[in-house]
Amino acid sequence: MSADYADLFCELFDRLSPAEFHANVEGWLADPGLMAGASEVERSALAGTLSATAAAEGSPFALLLGLDAALAHANPALGGVAPRAVAEYALCYAETGRLNSGTLPGALLPRFARPGRRGQLPNDVADAFGATVRVGAAEWDDCDHRSLPAHARLTPADREGGLRIATAPMIREPAELSWRVLERGDMRFYRIHPCGSEATRRRIEQVIAAWDEHEVAIGVVPELCLSADLLDEWRRALRGRERAASSSLRLVLAGTGDVEGASPPANTAVLLDALTGETLASQRKLHPFNFSPSDLELWQLGDRLSAPIDEDLSRGERVCVIEAGGARIAMLVCEDLARLHMCAGALHAHGVSLILVPVFARPTKDRRWERSRAEVYSDAIGSTVVVANSLVMASILGSPSPVGTAIAVAPGEAAVGHASEAEDVVVFTLDGQAPRVTHERVPA
Repeated sequence: MSADYADLFCELFDRLSPAEFHANVEGWLADPGLMAGASEVERSALAGTLSATAAAEGSPFALLLGLDAALAHANPALGGVAPRAVAEYALCYAETGRLNSGTLPGALLPRFARPGRRGQLPNDVADAFGATVRVGAAEWDDCDHRSLPAHARLTPADREGGLRIATAPMIREPAELSWRVLERGDMRFYRIHPCGSEATRRRIEQVIAAWDEHEVAIGVVPELCLSADLLDEWRRALRGRERAASSSLRLVLAGTGDVEGASPPANTAVLLDALTGETLASQRKLHPFNFSPSDLELWQLGDRLSAPIDEDLSRGERVCVIEAGGARIAMLVCEDLARLHMCAGALHAHGVSLILVPVFARPTKDRRWERSRAEVYSDAIGSTVVVANSLVMASILGSPSPVGTAIAVAPGEAAVGHASEAEDVVVFTLDGQAPRVTHERVPA
């Protein structure tokens, strides 16, 4: 057996079959001797005296519980300064984005989320451990991975009192967007992208200033609010502001759009370093949103598009998982949130704690599709899902202001934020309980 605690956890975890676990877990958890053995493993591991020989002689499940408890001290969301015996694992995670050495396939990650619907017994092997997540080789290889630089990671101070995440509609008027229809063969496709008007550009600095003012850690902009030129404007505005060094703002999801110049266009979400304006991660939209005749009638888009018509899209193939310091983040673009069978498995396997979702949709309401789809992730994984919408469809539909432009969904709870103008800012506070709207309709 490995003498490396994280590698040893992976070895033992991989040997424990789901059938064996389900048949025995109730008895294991009720066994005082086994639980005492787990406590002894934790004590020995933290003292640096747990030997491979002793580990080989113990109950595998007790070893797993004890190692999980010891590695909790290397989890940036659970522990303080890591004791000497596990400090190397905290350092390994900071440098590589995982706790284990990489000798075995897959990864061992700190756990930042627990499933929202839990009974007295864990549902599966992974849910039995509160501090770590074992990601199998297939799920690990199916995703891209990014580990943020130290200055861009969320800190304990960012989380103390509740993590603050803000949105802004950015675009209100349909005239700020270009609406194009293309025909190839017998099929029709649509492309929607921002025109880059002066009004759109001007809001960028306004919104950033409002996020700074309200001590926001993460800012999120909706779908179809980004172009290559606007991305340059976001970068310039972020790195050029006076408050950059003292700001709480760590990350900015600057919306989505065709920033790559692909053909057909990609619809890509871009996550920026709020200090430098540099791109930290990106996520192509995986699934097009295709309009049926009934959709166009419901959305009142019949004067712009005719159905059936598909989103013209160079599709992404993989989800990017981002290690952000006490949080594990993924970005899903609009329709991708609804494709549960394609995305939920990988995000569950990684224990993603925060999902950021830019959308282009009808006004956001508590019981529309955004919440119902987000609840699947929050129940199964424990993720909090934050959805950001623009005001474009509200304008087309003639919805009276203010209208819903954002929703935050946590296990069993949700909060909707409202806006009247494109520069209005909604701030959610996430503190492990029900998400709260702590500011809304606040002009920058």
